[in-house]
Order: sequence, then C-alpha cells, then structure tokens
Amino acid sequence: MFRSVFFRRVLALLLFALLLWAVLTSLIYSVVSRPVFTRIKVNELQPRAESIANMAAHTFLQEDAYFDELLISSLDFFDAWIFVVDGLSREFRNTALPKESSGAEPEIRDHIDSRLDMLLSGEYTSVWFTSRLRQPNTSEMLFIGVPVTLRFGLRSSIIGAVFFVQPMKELNASYNSILIALILSSLLVFMLILIPAYLATARLIRPLRLTRDVALAMASGDFSVRADVHQEDEVGELAMTMNNLAQTLSRTIADLVLERNRLKQILEGMSDGLIAVDQQVCCTQANPAAWSLLGLDPESAEKATWPTDVAVLGDMLAQAMRDNTLLIHQLAIDGRVVRLQVAPLTDEKASVVGAVALLHDITESEHLEQTRRDYVANVSHELRSPLTAMRALVEPLKDGMVSREQDRDRYYDIFLQEIVRLSHLIDDMLELSRLQSGTLSIEEEPFNLCVMMEDLALRYGPQASDQDLSLELPDNRHSCPLVLGDPERVEQVFIILIDNALKFTPAGGQIRLGLSWDQTRVQVQVADTGVGITPGDLNHVFDRFYKADKAHQQPGTGLGLSIAREILQRMGQTITVRSKPSQGTVFTFSLKRAGNPADDNQDTQDRWA
Repeated sequence: MFRSVFFRRVLALLLFALLLWAVLTSLIYSVVSRPVFTRIKVNELQPRAESIANMAAHTFLQEDAYFDELLISSLDFFDAWIFVVDGLSREFRNTALPKESSGAEPEIRDHIDSRLDMLLSGEYTSVWFTSRLRQPNTSEMLFIGVPVTLRFGLRSSIIGAVFFVQPMKELNASYNSILIALILSSLLVFMLILIPAYLATARLIRPLRLTRDVALAMASGDFSVRADVHQEDEVGELAMTMNNLAQTLSRTIADLVLERNRLKQILEGMSDGLIAVDQQVCCTQANPAAWSLLGLDPESAEKATWPTDVAVLGDMLAQAMRDNTLLIHQLAIDGRVVRLQVAPLTDEKASVVGAVALLHDITESEHLEQTRRDYVANVSHELRSPLTAMRALVEPLKDGMVSREQDRDRYYDIFLQEIVRLSHLIDDMLELSRLQSGTLSIEEEPFNLCVMMEDLALRYGPQASDQDLSLELPDNRHSCPLVLGDPERVEQVFIILIDNALKFTPAGGQIRLGLSWDQTRVQVQVADTGVGITPGDLNHVFDRFYKADKAHQQPGTGLGLSIAREILQRMGQTITVRSKPSQGTVFTFSLKRAGNPADDNQDTQDRWA
C-alpha cells in the first residue's frame, strides 16, 4: 500500500492537516489565552483592591493600626503587594517586600507613578497593566490600581490610590501548564487519529487501485476484469463508469475482431488478389490469391522487394499515390494474363495514405475471347469454303456455260458433296451444342467392345488399304469384359478417332486399336504413326474448331475431338492424348466396366454381328 504515490500523498495531507491543527491551536491559545487569564486575574483582584481603597480613605483622616497590620500581612491574605499612595504628598504606604524583591521597589514605584495621575484625575475608575521588571530574579508583574475616594455627603474627592502588585509567576505557571496539556492532548489526538487516517485512506485507495488494475488490464487486452462498485460515492461512480467502459470496449473490440475475421475470410476466399500498401510502398494487407497470381513469396513482398517481372506493380502503386488517380494495366506472368487495377487510399481529410491493387486473372476470359475469335474465323472459313465452291458451280450452270451432260453431272456431284460437307458441319455444331447443353440423351447399357471393333475394322479397312495404311485390332479383344455405356455414342467416338488417324497418317503407316482393363475400368487406345502433334498444340486438340493446320488445308471441321470429349464426359469418362511430332499420336479413353461380364453377352454379340 505504501508503494502507492496517491496513498502517501493523501495520508501525508491528513497528517499535515492534523499537525497544522495542533500547531495553530497552540499558537492561537498562546496569543488569546494570556490576555484572558490576565483579565480573569484582574477581575479577581479588583474587588479586593476596591475594598482596600475604601478602608484606606479613613486612614487618611486618622491612623488605623489595624489597616497598617493588614498592609503588612497583605501578601499572606491577598497573595499580592499593596501600595497606598497619598494623592497630595505622593507618599507610599505599602506592605513590606521580600528581601529578594526589595531592590525592585523603586522600579515598582516608578510604574505606579506613571499611572497615578490617571487615577487622581478621576478619568479612570481603575487601571491595570503588566510589566516585566529589569531587576534580576523578578518576573512579570500585574499592576491593578483603584482611586481612594473620600465622600462628604453628596460630594466626593479623590485623595489617593491603591495599587495591587502581584507577580505573574503563578499565573504564567498555570498558563504554561495548560499550554503543555493542550500540546500533549494535540499530540495524543494526532497519534490516535493516525490509525483511523491510515484505514480511511487505505479504504479510499483500495477501489482506486482496483479501478487502476481494470485500466491496466484493459490496456493489455483483458476486458473481463471489473472494479468494485459497492461504494456509494464518487469512487464507486468512477468504478461503475470504468466497468461500463470495459464492457463497451469488450463488445466493440469483439465486433471489430469479428469484422476483421470476416474481412480476412472474404479476402482469403477471393479468387481475385488484393494488395494494400502504405506511403512507403510497403505491403500492409494482402490475400493469398495476390501472391499466387504474382508468383511472389509473401515474406519477400513484406519488404517491398518486388521482383523484376512485377516491378511495374510497385511503380503503379507509387504513381497512383503520387497522382491520386486510378490506373489499369495488364501483366503477363508465368503464362497468365493478370489485370491490375490500382487506386489510391485516402483518409478523412482526403490525404493519400496508401494505395490498393486489385488483381484479376483474365487468362480464361482472354482464352475464351481468343476461342470466340477462332470460332468465328473457323465457322466463317468452314462455311465459306463449301459456299464458295457451290457458287463457283452454280454460276456456270446458270449462265449456260456447261453444255455437256457429262460435265453437268460432274458439277452436280461436286455440288452434292459440298452440300453434304456443309450439312455435316451444321450437324456437328448442333450435336456439340446439344452435348454441352445437356439436351442430348445418353442411354447406357452393357455391350461388347470386341464386336464393335471388328465391325469398325470391316467398315474402315478398305479405306485404310486405299491409303496404304494398316488397321490393326488388339489381340486380347475376345477376352475383354463387357462395358457400360451408350453403344452408338461410343461407336461415334471410335469413328472420330479412327477418321482423325486416317487423315494424319501418311502412306505406309499403322493404326492400332488397344485394350486394357482393371476391376472398374476398360481403357481403349487408338494409336497411329502419323505426323504427331506439337507440344504447343497438344493442350488445344479438344478445343472447338482447333486445327494444328492453321491454313485449313486438311479436311474436317475441327469439331470431332470436341464432340468425343463431350460424349465421354457425359458418360463420366475421360479422354487423353499423348503425342510427339513425327512419332505418332495415342488417344486413350475410358469406359465403365459392366457389373457382370456374362450378362447379356449373347444378345450384344447378336446385335453387332
């Protein structure tokens, strides 16, 4: 408790007040009490002096032995020396002074003479005063004088004076004893009040210390501590106010933490990146998506050490703060296209205090836009080619330039081929659209891949022979288990892949069909020894209208592989491709294995026989 500065100050103030009270009381007593005590003594001796004055009036007319004896014994009777002064002769008639004070008689008479005229003039009925004699071994004296009046009927005359002279030693002793008693009582009160003052101060300080502890706990982040509010005074009101403040701050900080966590979760869940910096372009806030899009390490970015390939971001942040304007830029990083939108951050005084950058990965949208442009270009090219050919055939026929029947038949055949080609293009586009929209029905049933492969070999074997190609079936096709899927759609996938292999395999090459399976899946391979696919084109072979031949010299619409992938995806299967330029291409797709390989085996064989 003594460590508390406030406690020491309050206790010191109380003790100082008590000490000051004791000192002032003693000083006031010493100043006020002495005249009071003296006046009391005067009031005590003055009646006696007046009695002696009445007796002295008769002694001025005739001698009175009794009066002289009384004067001699006055010190015993009145505890004072009595001086009777004749007003005419100014002679003194007094009691005998003690030997130790006999040397002070002249000085006493001088003091009496200085006041005698005041009494003899009749202006004062009595006088009193105190004086310290110059003689050694003498104390302060109290002088009380009354006039001696002689009456003649209705007339009176002052014929002398009586002075009582009493040493104030006894009076001073009484005064000093009372003063000492007062000082001792003050000290006793001071000592007695010390413990209550300590307890009262401690009781006052305790709730203040608890309130201080609450403030310190609040400063350290603990808002659960509460102050004592049982005192019904200003300290209790202060404790209640502090508790209300702690409760309010606790709710406010809890709300802020909740909002911060929400904001953090929102930022971390954003697919877009966000980076906030201060005026020194040092990162103050960022989400993981930002570092992922920029390919940065968050720890290095904290030091604003932007790598060279994204240094433009730091420059844009600095420029946005410098010019207080919005900046937009596209940045290519690791094969991605990132759109940067940088805006300055301002405070309530509209002063720029930082900047924020929003990063959006527009790679997919750019790819879609490029795909859209390619789609329009491919559709336009694929539609223009048959239309141009048909126009070139129709115009000569219309103008009558083809006169021979044989030439007209040839023109009609070409015209029909172009119409069929255009029809196939439109059919493929519609089918791909229906597959992607989910409107094309898929009916899965068990069937035998061996029968389907042999049927396809019979249909495409002659065409392969005409192109000097060999179409080989897998040796393990007869032991292949039944698969579950839509037979017509699986056959369509086979046709697309075989047709694709026939187009891109030069004479003398091979087209091989392969099979492998496990407990749940059957893997089908269509491999060729054709020209292969470059690595840059390998990731786009399943895109619509995509052709490695950008000049469109090869026949086809570029929709076949897209249709094959959509069919397999509708059945929950996948298709992949492996290829190297000049080393051929291998397409692999999966089919679900039927539950019981023996079920419906005969019916399926009859169907594909």
